[in-house]
Amino acid sequence: MNFEIIATLAIVAAVLGLLTLTTIATDIVLVGAMITVTILGILGPDEALRGFANPGVMTIAALYIVVAGLRETGAMSWISRWVLGRPRTLGIAQSKLMLVTGALSTVINNTPVVALFIPIAQEWSSRYGFSISKLLLPMNHIVILAGMCTLIGTSTNLVVNSLLLKAVPDAGLGLWDLAWVGVPLTILGFVYMLVLGR
Repeated sequence: MNFEIIATLAIVAAVLGLLTLTTIATDIVLVGAMITVTILGILGPDEALRGFANPGVMTIAALYIVVAGLRETGAMSWISRWVLGRPRTLGIAQSKLMLVTGALSTVINNTPVVALFIPIAQEWSSRYGFSISKLLLPMNHIVILAGMCTLIGTSTNLVVNSLLLKAVPDAGLGLWDLAWVGVPLTILGFVYMLVLGR
């Protein structure tokens, strides 16, 4: 093995160790790794920064801006107050939370959807005496499943689509091309979480 291979493996191991064993922010660890491979000459500056030119990555960044706008304008508070309301039982709370977050994650990237609804779930948990894990885990699972329904629902779909377009320029996915797989799985996951997920 040459120096580049050994150094790359060491950097990957260091990144995994830092992400697992420390509280250092993820973005700092990853940018630090990118800078390290650039300084060592393993990647050139253009190669190290090439990921930022990926349309999928930039679309994800744009979706975070949309979600921040929803939060800052008070739209999320409106959803919490009027759409979710005051649940009487855990089952109703889970159903409402999964329906709203699942619907949103089909048209907004699922990671910021989860981040936005964590405070709402925490508020419900403290106000109505629900176990926080019984709200967050079903929400997380349904958001992941619903994110598979559309091209923009999850970061993975966007990145895979951009790679597909590079390999076969005329073979890009449409917005709803994945729905025939994602919608049945989301419905199945919703029923499972309410019936057997307890």
